[in-house]
Amino acid sequence: MEINTQSPVIPAVVIGLTPLFFSQYSFADVYVKADELVRVIEAQQRQLEEQQAQIQRQQADLEALRRQIEQMRQAPQPRPTLEVIPVQPVEAPVSKEELDDLQQQIEEIRQEIPPGSLPPPRAHSDQAVNDPSDIEDVIANASTEWSGSIPLLGTTMKAKLSGFAELDANYDTDAIISPAQFVPADIVTFDKTAAEGADGQTEFTVQTSRLIFETRQHWQGREFKTLISMDFLQDSSVTTPNPRMRKAYGEVSNALWGGSILVGQDWSTFADLEAVPNTLDFQGPNSAFGLRHSMVRWHRKYGSQYHFKVAIEAPDSQIFEDADEVARWPDAVFVLESELPKSQVQAGLVLRDLRASGDPDSAVSTTGWGLNLSGTFNMPGVLSKDVLYYSLSLGAGYSGLLNDAPPDAAYDFLDNSVEALNTTGWYLGYQHWWTPCLYTVATYGRVRQDNLDFQPGDAYKATQYRSINIVWLPFPRWLTGIEVLYGARKDKDGDRGSLVRTQFTTRMTF
Repeated sequence: MEINTQSPVIPAVVIGLTPLFFSQYSFADVYVKADELVRVIEAQQRQLEEQQAQIQRQQADLEALRRQIEQMRQAPQPRPTLEVIPVQPVEAPVSKEELDDLQQQIEEIRQEIPPGSLPPPRAHSDQAVNDPSDIEDVIANASTEWSGSIPLLGTTMKAKLSGFAELDANYDTDAIISPAQFVPADIVTFDKTAAEGADGQTEFTVQTSRLIFETRQHWQGREFKTLISMDFLQDSSVTTPNPRMRKAYGEVSNALWGGSILVGQDWSTFADLEAVPNTLDFQGPNSAFGLRHSMVRWHRKYGSQYHFKVAIEAPDSQIFEDADEVARWPDAVFVLESELPKSQVQAGLVLRDLRASGDPDSAVSTTGWGLNLSGTFNMPGVLSKDVLYYSLSLGAGYSGLLNDAPPDAAYDFLDNSVEALNTTGWYLGYQHWWTPCLYTVATYGRVRQDNLDFQPGDAYKATQYRSINIVWLPFPRWLTGIEVLYGARKDKDGDRGSLVRTQFTTRMTF
């Protein structure tokens, strides 16, 4: 029965009956007691209404749950993302006690779920959004085919950042104009000054530190590569060096006639990097090829052993005496390489158009060429880890490609002609492992150039390079060692210069 607490009849009745039961109280007390009684009745009425509303909500929730269960039973396949607890069908009307039990179960389940652990609902048509856990899973499950690389989210591309931080501490006994590098051609042969280090000089430099960024991506059976690297040998400052671009290129495999195409700046195709000894000196032997050129290069591998490379390269290393370079055609390079389990050998040919201007109104040219044979050989028996390095090059007008970089040609003012200079260079290197983390490399190299009668007396004639080191690898990414180098230069007129450098190097890679 519902009681209407807003009716004026109830207070009247209560007031009328009050004297019969509470005649000992005053009228003021009676009105107070009556008012309190009305408030109690109103509170009970509100509580009853709230209970009835709660029962109606519980009945609606239960009915919705019953309809959901019925729909799932009629569906051909249950939705895999929902885990439904079997519920017995309810045939009889649900009582208030059953609703209370159901509500209590729901509250217990909610209390067991940690706060904030449920993700927001997402429609089936929504795209998945990567959160930090997704990124961690991608990195953890990344392929190890390219060690050190990480996938770029949303693409099939992988990227890698690498390089090293290196400190070189050098002491030179005599004058040289390249303190950060050991270039025998830069040894001073006459009129030495203290500023050039005639009394000895010490240099600390980090200029050889390097930063490399690479990407790789596979698409329709091809692999696309890009690489950018730099060091800090832009200038001769050893305290505040400026960055220098070393390499910047893109390469795609299986692009033309089954070979790859490289476009950009890379090591000269004429260079054989595998045949260069592991000296601590950044420059390496005077007769090695260590220049980088802008180029377009085609490279194809034949079988498991042979590589053939053809390239056209920028002629920016052409060096002339007493004339300005006026390049008309790029250098053409052809290389054949053979790789065997215990050895590697490379043969190369370079053709050059040497064109120079000694007179502002004219330009003259000649043809330059060079041949190179280089490689490595693993020693037999107990010395199987030891490696022999070798290189022999000869030609006319190719010498600007060497580390020493003597002139390619000389200009004759009298005849207004340019003549290529005959040059021969060679080196031998040997690397011996004392222990798995300790090795020594010994290297000897020579370069000799035939001078012409019209060249000046201080023209480059010959240089030699010697080095020996001891290198320790305390950890896989840490190298430290000491190297002693000897260099000598001889000019056309017989002037000589030589010096000894002691170099300490420590390098940490990443």
